[in-house]
Amino acid sequence: MDGEIDIYRHLTWLKRSNHRTSVSNESCQDRLTRLESDRECLVLQVSVLTDQVEAQGEKIRDLESCLEDHQLKLNSTEEMLQQELLSRTSLESQKLDLMEEVTSLKIKLAEIEKDQWENEDLHRSENLLRELQRLKSKVEELEIEKIEYKQELDATKAEIQNLQEQLGVKDMEIVRLQSQLSSRASVQSDGSD
Repeated sequence: MDGEIDIYRHLTWLKRSNHRTSVSNESCQDRLTRLESDRECLVLQVSVLTDQVEAQGEKIRDLESCLEDHQLKLNSTEEMLQQELLSRTSLESQKLDLMEEVTSLKIKLAEIEKDQWENEDLHRSENLLRELQRLKSKVEELEIEKIEYKQELDATKAEIQNLQEQLGVKDMEIVRLQSQLSSRASVQSDGSD
């Protein structure tokens, strides 16, 4: 933007200078010297603008590299999320199987308790009770594990959201820099003409 203002001021000065030259009838040599000086100023400004364009281009390349790194991290995080979802599904399936087994054992236990008075088969009942307690404990462990997986899943989703916001910001920055680069390239082309 500063380069554009400098060029505009310089062109305005050139027009005024040319007007004064025609009015005061300066010699051709003086005009030639003045034009060469103006040309050198323009060449210097073009050089400065070229350096700025190269710097902006380097910044864009850095941002694109950063964007690529964030994209890789996002892909990796999404893969982790998929793995956690698969693990969660597997845990749900195991829980259902265990619940069915607990229900079946409860039915068997009820039948044994009913037959206990008749058969006095206490040993069998005790074994089934221990098995039932073991399965209940296993179900509780799976519930705790399920809660932990859910917390990890929520954290992963939050991280993905954060990465997507960062990617949006980087995309906007790249578009802005590319727009500036295009504008300065246009100004440089106009200055060369």
